[in-house]
Amino acid sequence: MQGTDVYGVLQQIRATHLYHANSVTTSCTFLEEAGLVSRGLVEDHGLKQTPQPSSDEIDKKYGIWHSVFLDHVNIHERAGKSKGPNYYGPVLFVLDLKILLSLPENTEVLVTKVNPVHWYDGQPDGDRWFQSPEELAKDIHFGEFHKMLVIQTPSEKVDFPDRLARIFLDDPQRQMPSGENAYTHAEKRLNAAAANGGVKASIERHRCRTDCKCAERYATYDPRKFYSFFS
Repeated sequence: MQGTDVYGVLQQIRATHLYHANSVTTSCTFLEEAGLVSRGLVEDHGLKQTPQPSSDEIDKKYGIWHSVFLDHVNIHERAGKSKGPNYYGPVLFVLDLKILLSLPENTEVLVTKVNPVHWYDGQPDGDRWFQSPEELAKDIHFGEFHKMLVIQTPSEKVDFPDRLARIFLDDPQRQMPSGENAYTHAEKRLNAAAANGGVKASIERHRCRTDCKCAERYATYDPRKFYSFFS
């Protein structure tokens, strides 16, 4: 599908933005590169990124390692027992939905029917991906987190429009091993990376819902996991 096709469908379900969450280290690479880049490109060029053990090998296996992933909803705001921090990291890039209208030529925008971590060998493409804008429009509702946009551009990158990046940053209310406040540490790192990449970054403290378990969950992270997210 084309970006314009998916834009039209997402508009119909009243989506207004696209989101991508990641660790501080990986997000610094994005800012230095002035856009969201695929994990495959980062690996190929020896850039820095935080491993994602639950999905990296799957993405390589099923040919989506060189794609950029986006959600039409802020996963941090999911409800139920799973509400809390985003599984992929505390840095949330927020992009206007209109970015789909200005993607490079020869870009393909795919939408998953289920999270690729649940794919299996021999599964038909029709069970993994929506095959047309019409099919997507019939079976997508706002807030369905497993229906992810998988963007494949020739450069393996989605540029920040006008070199501007809007970021929501989690405040874990916890310190780094050095004793520095984790939010302050992450904010400094992101601002420095943005300056290196010639990007103007707008960093806002993530405003959680009143029932969010963000700080509670971050308090349970072992030091290694916490450091990998915020270092």
